[in-house]
Amino acid sequence: MKISLYNVSKKASNLSFAENITITELDLLNLVGIVGVNFAKVSGVIEYMNSQFFLTMKADVNLELVCDRCLSKYDVDKTYNISGLVTENEDSIEGILVENGKLDIEKVLIDEIMMSMSMKSLCSDECLGLCTICGINLNKDECECENDEIDPRLSGLLDFIN
Repeated sequence: MKISLYNVSKKASNLSFAENITITELDLLNLVGIVGVNFAKVSGVIEYMNSQFFLTMKADVNLELVCDRCLSKYDVDKTYNISGLVTENEDSIEGILVENGKLDIEKVLIDEIMMSMSMKSLCSDECLGLCTICGINLNKDECECENDEIDPRLSGLLDFIN
């Protein structure tokens, strides 16, 4: 969804929008562990004041992620509140970049999703992960593997037990 800023500056002092959008640039989102975007509902307003544009936007998004411990897919609902000065200056470190007078709402949302993703994505805090020997998902099944191997860094602690 691209919004022409010409419509805001020439015709009205602000422009409201609300729409369900489809995220098509999944390649970038895959880099942070997002498999898919099931839906994205955005609404907001672009205001024109003092020869500058200001964006205020809310996005309700359902993301499909992959757990970093057990590799299972799971869905999570997130709400993003985005606001900032809109600029055409590529050298600006602050503000929301606009190209050719058009604000790309999908790009703004993708940037916000990528910036807000945590380093580790877990299906739950209690996720047991995969067995290091057989690879079974320990959240779904119990494995019969015996893991008597002791980390050599902790072998000194055995002296306290014996």
